[in-house]
Amino acid sequence: MNTYSAYVRANGYVVQTRICANNLSDAIFLLKGQYGADNLVHLPTQIS
Repeated sequence: MNTYSAYVRANGYVVQTRICANNLSDAIFLLKGQYGADNLVHLPTQIS
């Protein structure tokens, strides 16, 4: 598992969030499922 950091829109604010996923495409899929496809501001980057 890797940790990814991304910026998402939540309740009108842009916030940084971290998510654990196996790869980048899984991280994107999880973020889109959690926050919605239109609320992903910046693609995730791997931090560990």
